[in-house]
Amino acid sequence: MNVTSNLNPNVVQTALDEIFVQEFDVQQGPGIATAETAAIFKQEKISNGAQIGEIFKGSGLWGKRAEEEDVQKSTPRFGNKYTYNVVNFDNSVEISKNFFDDNMHGAWQKIVRDFAENARVTRDIEAFEIYRGAFTTTLSADGVALCSNSHVTLGGVTVNNALTAALSETSLNTAIVALREQKAQDGTVKGQNPAALLVPPALFKTACEIVDSEFRSGTADNDINVYSSKYAISVYTSPYLGAAVGGSGYTTGSNTAWFLLGRNHSVTRWIRQGVQTVLVDWRIAKNNSYIYKGEFREVYGAPDYVGIVGSTGTA
Repeated sequence: MNVTSNLNPNVVQTALDEIFVQEFDVQQGPGIATAETAAIFKQEKISNGAQIGEIFKGSGLWGKRAEEEDVQKSTPRFGNKYTYNVVNFDNSVEISKNFFDDNMHGAWQKIVRDFAENARVTRDIEAFEIYRGAFTTTLSADGVALCSNSHVTLGGVTVNNALTAALSETSLNTAIVALREQKAQDGTVKGQNPAALLVPPALFKTACEIVDSEFRSGTADNDINVYSSKYAISVYTSPYLGAAVGGSGYTTGSNTAWFLLGRNHSVTRWIRQGVQTVLVDWRIAKNNSYIYKGEFREVYGAPDYVGIVGSTGTA
């Protein structure tokens, strides 16, 4: 007896899944960030339909105590409640039984590969909306834009984490100083070290030259490049940051905006369900077609400004 898709629908799904996974998990190349890049998005799994939390103020600095004096008592508190509702992302493609069986020119493989690629692109466009809207529509838990000059800490201190300078060696150093001197929710300076520089494709070459050159870029002097030798900043880019992206409910990107991130920034990808696929057998369809469906459930947010300095790059 021949083994055919007629008798083995599980064989069909296995064949489709092999192509899907290969494309969905394809490596993007050096410096290309995705929703799975931990330096750009913290990765957390959740077990319900929403991520609900509050910003932690912190316990404050330790005090000096004389012998037999009472130990200082801090009063940690929380505030600025936030809620991020998990979003369902899904799609399906219909493949006729005859089309699959005959497989002219590898057609069904092309269909599934495109299906998987669009799942990955959807995920990344949605994730980088956080950064595309960082100066406008992406709000932190205090109700102002993620990168803004009007953040107010839970301790009542105003903080500015928004710059306007175009990316250069000078402006990057300004951002590093701002990040290191940035005040946390309890008003203390935590000395955040820069870990990642995130830029649109139009600035990737410039960013790599500034950060990765052995010596200072664009100069004839043999001064050391502190960005590569001391800070160890990693440079990342994404095609979903630039001005080519926008519309259909998404914020238009920018070819000039850039972001310096510390290790403890708050931009997070909360994963409720990783991508899953299922095959509806042709035998229960009126038109003798397979229906190949996929779904994933996650949400992205940035509840706190701490650990982020962004620049519009317009000045």
